[in-house]
Amino acid sequence: MSSVLVVPALSRGQTRQHLGNLCAAAQPQATANRLPLWYSLKNNEKPLAVDNDLLNTFQAGSSSCPSNVASMSSAVDIITYVGIPLAVLGVLPTLYTCLKSLFTLRSIRRMLDENGVSAITRSSLLSGIIEIEIPRKSIIPLDRFDPPYFELSYTPSHLRGGTWTIFNWKEMVIGVKAYRLQYHDELIQPQAEVEFEQLIAFLLDRGAVPSVAGFKDLRSSGLWTPAGTKLLLSPITSDAALIVSPPDDSDGILSLAVNWQPEWDKRNCDSLPPYWMRVVSCVSTSTIKNALKGEKLEEIKEDEKELELEKIPTILHDIASAIRIRIGSAGLDEAYNEDEPKTRMLVPHVMPRSHDNHCATWFASACTALGAPKGGLWSFVIPDDVKLLVRRDVIPCGVMVLLEIMTDEQVPTWRTEYDTRQEELEKQIKLQERTRSMMMEGRLPPDQRSAAIRARMDREHQEFHNEHRRKTLLYEQRKEQSLTEATTSQRLGFPVVAEASRKWLVAQEIVSDKMTATEIVEQLLFCMIEDAGIATRMSDMLNRWRHWAESGGVPRNQVSELQAQVTLFAFSTLILASIKEAANDSAVNVVSDMQECIRMWRKVRLG
Repeated sequence: MSSVLVVPALSRGQTRQHLGNLCAAAQPQATANRLPLWYSLKNNEKPLAVDNDLLNTFQAGSSSCPSNVASMSSAVDIITYVGIPLAVLGVLPTLYTCLKSLFTLRSIRRMLDENGVSAITRSSLLSGIIEIEIPRKSIIPLDRFDPPYFELSYTPSHLRGGTWTIFNWKEMVIGVKAYRLQYHDELIQPQAEVEFEQLIAFLLDRGAVPSVAGFKDLRSSGLWTPAGTKLLLSPITSDAALIVSPPDDSDGILSLAVNWQPEWDKRNCDSLPPYWMRVVSCVSTSTIKNALKGEKLEEIKEDEKELELEKIPTILHDIASAIRIRIGSAGLDEAYNEDEPKTRMLVPHVMPRSHDNHCATWFASACTALGAPKGGLWSFVIPDDVKLLVRRDVIPCGVMVLLEIMTDEQVPTWRTEYDTRQEELEKQIKLQERTRSMMMEGRLPPDQRSAAIRARMDREHQEFHNEHRRKTLLYEQRKEQSLTEATTSQRLGFPVVAEASRKWLVAQEIVSDKMTATEIVEQLLFCMIEDAGIATRMSDMLNRWRHWAESGGVPRNQVSELQAQVTLFAFSTLILASIKEAANDSAVNVVSDMQECIRMWRKVRLG
């Protein structure tokens, strides 16, 4: 209900004073009723006894009323209708940040539980930051005979940085990695530390295959190797089993990621581990061993005939006998006989005792060449001088003919053909003279005939002696000429020489005609392990090959020595042929890059 102000009839000055008093007196009432004193006047409600001039003056000069009355009413209205909504709007971002922080923390904890990651989580409700502390672990492969070694983990982590959890490892906490997140999709798992060599050996044991291009790029680029570069491939397809990952959490260490599928597992604990190979003997091993010792083949055959009844158990023993050897980066590390797997064999003659142990180098090179097609040896690097040797054609074709391994029909023409017509003419002339002398002796008297016959026989004896000396001298001259022509003749490649040597060994009944060159090399390695003398002689022969390649061919003075060691020479050609075949294989060439990368990066981050 509106209040009406009644103003008595006063003068203009008295009226203004009276209105001021009324304003002061009506202030409590206007405040209590929440209606301003000037409400009726501002809404053009005319009082009963106010003249128009006074009313207009009051409305136009309302500012003459005290200012605290108008200002008090305006502040209350602002607080009531504007201040409270603004205060509510100011609190909403804080409430949103708190709720978002709670939901993000819940999502992160759920993700950690689903992936089997233990962590300490904290959240700041006002800032919305989630702090997480996750342990960083160091891992090593399990023992090879543990059942989970060749199995995949039942609870792998699908978080970024947790690819290493697809396998089963021995784990050890080495620190804590702290993260500050705002969103749950930023959650990552710390990469695990592992020795690079153990990681490579573990994946190779699972059946992975090294990538030639990948290790070559890693060796040349190092930490700048592009992410996604394949280092190891699947044993079945060309999919990546080990790749270079982005260095987000590597701290200057090589960062890798692993991938594996259940269908890729084709190996078990019965399979040979990496860097190991198995050398098996056969029936021909004893014959090869006796031949390499320098015994005559006739004596060997006689002994075999005499011990024919005792040969059956020996054969059975040879068939079942096998040796397992481990080839390291320097050569042979250890060897075990499968009949006594707990006792290490003592074979110092083929182990790298010093840098000048050529026997150990040749043995390790032959083992690497033999195991390269099977994909098991990735540790030993065949020396560059050996690779250079097998890339050259060393043996002249004439020397192969002189050693009676090949015939003149199997090689290009290399010797001068001798003209024997003069010798035949001289024989005819001598025969005619002898016939004429005998006819003349028949016409002489008996007493002169006997003297003529004795003189003719003495003359023929002297001529025969001179002819023998002449032929001997001519033979020596031709032999020297043939030797010179043989050492300077066209050289043959290793495949041709090796195949001819194998056929010669078969013809000499040293090896079976069904044995391949690879099988013969395996028997040679078996003999070298068991007999130090054979290993030394074979190493000396292979060192001769190296000298021949460096000096430009076989010297004339060594051809006669080779003729006395044809069997050893033939076996050495098979070893070098296998090394040549392996040197052209990319699987052998990747060994040097892989071993250099292992030397450069002792430990890596796997995630």
